[in-house]
Amino acid sequence: MGLAEKRAVAAYQKDKWPTWQQKLNAITGFEPTYEIAWDQLAKEGYSAEYPTMFDYNFFEPLEIALKSICQDDLGKDALKEKIKKVSITSTRSWCSLEVKIEGDTLKLDADPSYERSNGSVTSYADKMRLALEAAL
Repeated sequence: MGLAEKRAVAAYQKDKWPTWQQKLNAITGFEPTYEIAWDQLAKEGYSAEYPTMFDYNFFEPLEIALKSICQDDLGKDALKEKIKKVSITSTRSWCSLEVKIEGDTLKLDADPSYERSNGSVTSYADKMRLALEAAL
C-alpha cells in the first residue's frame, strides 16, 4: 500500500467509519466488535474511490441487512445472542461478496474494486440478510 492509499484509508477511518459504526450499533442495539482488514481493502490505484468502494461493498449493504434483521426485538435479540464480531476482509481477488457465519462472527469478504453500484448494494444486502436469517 502506497502513501496515497494510506492517506485515503486514514481519512476514511477518521471521517466516515465512526459514523458507520454508530449507525450500525444504533440499528442492532449493541456494539459488536468490528475487525476490518483496512490494508486488504486498500486496493492499489483506487484511493480516490475508497469512500464509494467501502460504502457500496460493505457498509451500505450491512446497514440494509441489519435494518431488516433488527426490525423487531426478536431479530435484535437473536442477533445479539449469536453475533459478537463482524469481520471485513478482501482475500478474494476480483470476486463479489462472500458472506459466512463462523461461530459468533459475521464474515464479509469481497474485492471492493469489483463492483460499485446501487445494484450491488441491494444484492450484497440480500446475501448478508439471508446468511444472518439462516444462522439466527
